[in-house]
Amino acid sequence: MVNIQMVTFAIAVLGAILGIINTWHNLSQRKVKLKLKPAHAIPVGGVDPNIQFCIEITNLSTFPVTIEEAGVLFKGTKDRGIIPHPIFTDHDNKWPRKLESRTSITAYSQLPSIGVNHRIKCAYAKTQCGVIVKGTSPALKQISREQ
Repeated sequence: MVNIQMVTFAIAVLGAILGIINTWHNLSQRKVKLKLKPAHAIPVGGVDPNIQFCIEITNLSTFPVTIEEAGVLFKGTKDRGIIPHPIFTDHDNKWPRKLESRTSITAYSQLPSIGVNHRIKCAYAKTQCGVIVKGTSPALKQISREQ
C-alpha cells in the first residue's frame, strides 16, 4: 500500500511541476521581446555623411509589435536622445514602424546628443503600448567614450 501512495505522490508532484512550467511558458509568450543592437554606421554613396549611428531592432515576440520611437538614454539624466527622423533602407523614413514576429529594422541617424556633460548609457526602443526596451553593445560603449 505504501508503494502505491508513493507513486501517486510522485505523479502529483510531477503534474504540479509541469503545470508551473506551462503557466510560465504561457506568460512568457505574451511578453514583448525586442533585441536592440546599436552600432556605428558608415555612410556610402549619396547618403548624408553625418549619418554615423544606427540601431537594429529585432522583434523576438510571437506577435507583431509597433515601434513608436527609438534613440539613446543618457547617464545622470532622465532625458532621451530621440531619433525623430530616422533613415530606413525602404525609404519610408518615419515612425511608427510595425515589426512582424522575427523581423527587424535598422534606424540610421546622426548621433543624438543633449549636452557636453552627458554620456550615452544605452539605446532604447519604445512600443506603442508603452513598453521600453534597452540595449547596448561594444560599439555603443566606444561611441560613448568618444563623446
